[in-house]
Amino acid sequence: MIIEVIGGWLKVIVGLLIVALMSWGVARLLNSILKKKDNSEIVELLMNRIQTLEFEKDDLRGSMQKEKEHQTADKQQIISALKRKGISTDKLIERYNKPLFAILISYASQKKKNEKGKLQKYSFVKEELKRYNSKYLGGTDTLIPPAKVPLWIKNEKDLKKWFEKDILKGRSCKLKFLSLIDLKKGTTWGNYLPYKQRQPAHFAIGEVLNVDDVFTEDQINTISLSQIIRDGDIGWLASSILNEKELEGILKDQTVIEMELGNPSLRNLTKDDMIPKISSVLSDYIENAEEVAKSIVGEARYWESTLKK
Repeated sequence: MIIEVIGGWLKVIVGLLIVALMSWGVARLLNSILKKKDNSEIVELLMNRIQTLEFEKDDLRGSMQKEKEHQTADKQQIISALKRKGISTDKLIERYNKPLFAILISYASQKKKNEKGKLQKYSFVKEELKRYNSKYLGGTDTLIPPAKVPLWIKNEKDLKKWFEKDILKGRSCKLKFLSLIDLKKGTTWGNYLPYKQRQPAHFAIGEVLNVDDVFTEDQINTISLSQIIRDGDIGWLASSILNEKELEGILKDQTVIEMELGNPSLRNLTKDDMIPKISSVLSDYIENAEEVAKSIVGEARYWESTLKK
């Protein structure tokens, strides 16, 4: 009887192992058929691509060597790679599937009591907000990015408690507004101007947020980077040839640029007939627009080919 019971359990265990092995094999087969790449593969490709492109530029060999020497053993520094490659932050936000809370503040009069107990003008809000890596939007409007919003702030009550305890600290201030906003919902920003502002006095939210202002690496790992690339991210594709200042300008006006191009996908950007169109649009933003346009098409072909493998 005992032997029969043991034999029965062995059959069950063997059966489960067979099912597990079959599932593993099916998963590998599906991945092979669908040719999907996860974010770690994308970043590895990205780092290799950056290295290849920069070694082609003689004047960047020294800086590339220094960077290699300071890299950690773990090459999956996703945020650093994405910042360097110039991916659009608002596209990452669009692809993220959870709330991203930021604090929007606009303030006016600020006062504190002097030694005689009388109120006097005193500017302190801006200084206090620096601890939260606040982003100046112009005027008295300021944004605390999601990565710096205290995790315990979940609603209006929490928000008021935080502001009174951590910012006011017994002082007086007139608020135009204090809002906890989810960048994923009900918030629209962008630069829809038909020209480039050389010295803007005011900034859109998207113009002041970098990848690391919004996301942690764990959050980035939940976003499909390959899909963003397939959508045809101009900043990503142009970054291989632009210097830091040029890339910054392109990213600030990326919404307008892509709209003027007709929001082409990665596949569309691989075509030669896109070169004059891209060159024409970019000529309002950078010099050597034709050279950059050719580079964008070349990068599009590289990523289109790579993502298929």
